[in-house]
Amino acid sequence: MRKPYDKDWKYTFGRMYVDSSVRSVFSDIKSIGKENIPSDGAVLFAPNHCNTLMDALVILQDWKEGTLFGARADIFRKPLIKKILRFLKILPIPRVRDGAQEVLRNRETMDEVVECLSRGMKYCMFCEGTHRPKHSLLPLKKGIARTALLANDRLGEKTPVYIVPIGLEYQDYYRILTPVAIRYGEPINVTDYLKAHPEDGAGRASRSLLGILRERISRLITCLPDDETYEGRWGLTKIIGLEAALEAGPELIAEAEAFEKERRAARLSSWSFGRKRPLASVMVRTLAGLVVLPFALLAAVLSAPMWILAEHIVRGLKDKAFTKTARFGVKFAMTPLMLIIWALVFFLCLPFWQAVAWLVFALLSYNIFYWALERGRILLSDIRLLFGYKDLKKAYSRLAEESRGVIQNNQTKEI
Repeated sequence: MRKPYDKDWKYTFGRMYVDSSVRSVFSDIKSIGKENIPSDGAVLFAPNHCNTLMDALVILQDWKEGTLFGARADIFRKPLIKKILRFLKILPIPRVRDGAQEVLRNRETMDEVVECLSRGMKYCMFCEGTHRPKHSLLPLKKGIARTALLANDRLGEKTPVYIVPIGLEYQDYYRILTPVAIRYGEPINVTDYLKAHPEDGAGRASRSLLGILRERISRLITCLPDDETYEGRWGLTKIIGLEAALEAGPELIAEAEAFEKERRAARLSSWSFGRKRPLASVMVRTLAGLVVLPFALLAAVLSAPMWILAEHIVRGLKDKAFTKTARFGVKFAMTPLMLIIWALVFFLCLPFWQAVAWLVFALLSYNIFYWALERGRILLSDIRLLFGYKDLKKAYSRLAEESRGVIQNNQTKEI
């Protein structure tokens, strides 16, 4: 059986299309802190998990070489799916709920993981154990620490074992064509830690490593308390920033939560608030929108089979966290088919260079449609806010002023 570290031209060729498709659904992908990745040992990546499949794809496109991933074991039950996932260098990670037999098979997986680490592959495990589209961290599962300890038992005498914290920060969890940042944090040298704490048993060492890992991941992302204050604090973060959100008292948090509820009920974008010259901004963007509108409508027609299917899937999702994944998945799966259809129509009906121009536009049409849709949504929100909702505008101004006061008071205390 082919090993994940074996060279495979089919995987290399497929990666080119996968990576380009992933980059095409983000307005920007920033990779920060790659210099923190050790080059002298076995490396385990430990990212937060907030955007389903997109998290793995975003990390994967950041590396030319293959990266090994772990995924829950229940999705490997069908032979064809298992074969596809293995081709993609994804191995099953059994959980207790999967049954004793599956948990016993975990040894086989861990043996293979350690073998891949010894061959220089990086192994990525989402240490929260499940995804959740929130700017916070769930309790970390023991799997990443146990894997690191096992790897150290087998490799530590020859090479150090590291856990590298990764923070994934999305501007928006649901819409495409928004930016994302990948932040690599200070690595945890598991080998050195165990040498410095020889009295620690496996359980204590595991808990200590998870504590260090949690603290380091939290420094790489917008990390809000995972409690009843989350919505209010996230509202304050969008208004004035993380510092005010973390330092705010109960009354300010409650005001921010009430504001967020009213804003959402009114279907107003958070981007519409706080503009310095709202009237001038609306006028300029309305004129620009009128110029762009014919191209947006044309893009909507050309990409209609794709976005209609994508939105149909999105409406049927039980877990809305898969929204961005669904929109990406449709584009990824349907673009080759649509390319063939577009090429046949354009090259049969138009001169060569016109056909080429139309084909390029058609390839961009899915993105153009969603870009125009998002800009139109915000513009309509701006127009509605400009001519109404005085109470919400006053509430926003009050929250911004009070938040600045919190920051100033905190800075005074520090002095």
